[in-house]
Amino acid sequence: MRSTIRTIVAAGLMAIGCVSAASAAPPSYYPEDYGKLIEAAKSETSLLIYSNIGATNWAPIIKAFNAEYPWIKVDTTDMRAPEVFERYYADNATGGKSADILLAAAPQNWMEFFPKNQILDYVSPEASRVPDWSRPKPGIYTISMDPFVLAYNKLLLPEAEWPKSMADIVKLVEKSPGKYTNKIGTYAPNASTYTQGLYWAVTQRNGEKAYDWFKTLGPITEPYRATGPVLEKITTGEYLLGYFVVGLNIIPYVSDPVRAKVIGWALPNDAAAVYMRNFAITRTSKSPNAAKLMTDFLLSTAGQTQVGIGGLLPYRADVTDPAAFRLGGLSFAKLVESVGEKNLITIDFDQAMLTGTDAMAKRLDTIFKQPK
Repeated sequence: MRSTIRTIVAAGLMAIGCVSAASAAPPSYYPEDYGKLIEAAKSETSLLIYSNIGATNWAPIIKAFNAEYPWIKVDTTDMRAPEVFERYYADNATGGKSADILLAAAPQNWMEFFPKNQILDYVSPEASRVPDWSRPKPGIYTISMDPFVLAYNKLLLPEAEWPKSMADIVKLVEKSPGKYTNKIGTYAPNASTYTQGLYWAVTQRNGEKAYDWFKTLGPITEPYRATGPVLEKITTGEYLLGYFVVGLNIIPYVSDPVRAKVIGWALPNDAAAVYMRNFAITRTSKSPNAAKLMTDFLLSTAGQTQVGIGGLLPYRADVTDPAAFRLGGLSFAKLVESVGEKNLITIDFDQAMLTGTDAMAKRLDTIFKQPK
């Protein structure tokens, strides 16, 4: 994956000028009979997507998609990542209507789901235009690469103490432990398979050094099942800082001029974890042609631009609209350059995760408090 990322960063704007999948005429690299897919989709008037992103994230995507395919009514959910799959399993058990597309940042769930033969192995014409690592399994694609960040109260912490790494936070705590006791928030290690994937990737990369961080920070940190409350408490001054905060969650804060004066953030250069947010068409889809059109759109330059406008982090190098980079102008290429390619921790389809997280979970449970 690293060599591919290097190519993306170097390539930069190489694909500017390509027509997107949502244009009036398909790009030249699309199949000559792509119009047949569009015609087939005209009998499919609805598309149901189970996802772990919110309506505000979907809004610009759906608006742009419907500008080209106005007859397709797109409905989405906002669930926790594991619930996307739990809901799908429940639907199939009862024979009820189910999702046409599943979308979630949940590598453990995807690795368990793939062998069940429930994914439509659709090869998008955009597949050759996105990096190989973004297609971890046949039929599974990546919509975005979303980072975890450090967050802190700029008014309560002197600028010299604004952290840029996990090691920086450890030093702050070791220097003034009383100051930070119960003044730090984070994503709970075992709140779900989503957070287990995060801690798995970080501990695999950093080994015992990561566990040493947690031994220092865990007992005085307040762990949560979501990072929204952490940011709220940093804003009010109840907390001084937070780590492993979802980058998507911080966007409303840095976009608000008032709250931006309070909240600061940084990519931790020693724990720069990035989630692959994956999606796939289900084999049981009642609108498979509409689902294919949505897949192609989400992977296209135009679609990736709307993904960014919605608050996620697009990864195509030919996305250039500044509005697509809402986390302080951060693009995926800039993220890689900022932390260094060797320091990027991609939370991907690591098979060892399926059997290794139990031991990690037990170890972290002895360090961290129970999540709120």
